[in-house]
Amino acid sequence: MSDTAGRIFDAERAQAYDRRIREAIPGYDALHQLACMVLAEITGGHGRALVVGAGTGVECIALARACPGLHLLGLDPAREMLALAGHKVAEAGLADRVRLQPATVAELPAGQPFDAATLLLVLHFLPDDGAKAGLLADIARHLKPGAPLILADLFGPAWTDPWQAELRTFWRHLQQAAGIGAEAIAKGFRHVDRDIHPLTETRLAALLGEAGFDAPQPFFRALCFGGWVARRR
Repeated sequence: MSDTAGRIFDAERAQAYDRRIREAIPGYDALHQLACMVLAEITGGHGRALVVGAGTGVECIALARACPGLHLLGLDPAREMLALAGHKVAEAGLADRVRLQPATVAELPAGQPFDAATLLLVLHFLPDDGAKAGLLADIARHLKPGAPLILADLFGPAWTDPWQAELRTFWRHLQQAAGIGAEAIAKGFRHVDRDIHPLTETRLAALLGEAGFDAPQPFFRALCFGGWVARRR
C-alpha cells in the first residue's frame, strides 16, 4: 500500500470509529461539549491540560478549539490510534498547542504540574483491583492543587439491578434508532460484559478521595453514562 493510500485508509477507519462511537454512546457529542465548557470555565481557557486516553484526537481538538489559550498533552498507549489523532490534529491546524505521546500516565516523567486533566470513557476499562486507583493516583501526581479532573464513565450497579437492566434496554433501543444492526449491538454488549468494569458513584467517590481528590460533582447524565468534576486537593 502506498503512503497516500495508507493515509486514506487510516482516515476512513478513524472516521468510521468516530461515527460508531457517536451512534453507540448516548450523548457522546454533548458530553464532549460540556466537558469543554466545564474546563474552560474552571481554568479560564488557559494553561496546560492532560488528556488521558486521547484516542483518535476528538477530545484534544475540541478542547483546543474551545480554549485558544490552552496547551494540551494527549496520552494513549495505542500507537496506531494516536497516529491517526496526529493527522487530525495537524489537519485542524492545532499542532502548535496539542502534543501527543504514546504512553500511559505512569510513564509520564515528573515535571511542571498540569492545570487540568480529562479522563473521558477510559476508567471503566480498568478493573477495580487496584488498576483504577493506580490511574487516578498517577493523574493526581501530575496536577496542581485545586486543578480539576473531568471524567466520564459507564457507571452504576451490576446489570442484575432492575433499574440498571432497564437502562440497558433503553440503550439498546437508542442504538437501534441510530440504525445500528442487531448483530453489531449484540457484539457491543458482549464487549461491555467482557471488558467494561463500571463503578457505583459511591465507589467512584471513594477511589477519588483515596487518590487525593475532593468529592466528585456531576455535570452529565445519559442512561448509564455519567460525567463528573473532581478537584485535586
